[in-house]
Amino acid sequence: MGSGDRVGRFGPLESVVLEVLWDASEPLPVRRVLEVLNRDREQALAYTTVMTVLSRLAERGVVARSKVGRGYVYRPVARDEAGIAVRRLLDDYGEAALVSFVDQVGDDEALAERLRKLVDGS
Repeated sequence: MGSGDRVGRFGPLESVVLEVLWDASEPLPVRRVLEVLNRDREQALAYTTVMTVLSRLAERGVVARSKVGRGYVYRPVARDEAGIAVRRLLDDYGEAALVSFVDQVGDDEALAERLRKLVDGS
């Protein structure tokens, strides 16, 4: 698990839960997130605590929840906090946010070139 430096606008437990999900190669059930979190803890977290954190992150649109069997699995909607911020802007402002972003990038030739390369897939 990382050092927590990828998250800053989340509470401490939310941050470590997100780290577990970002480090995972597939969506995880609550039990698996709990196992990873408790691996390095002296005082184990309760299943219901982790379930509540994941449910709240899902309600806020930070993680996606999918039904599998009788339970749920969770995956991050973005690969880092910057991705979450961009997603929120797009959700809140749609195309206007995208146009504004491109306008801002256009003022910096190096960023504009990087954006062109990303759009072209290079």
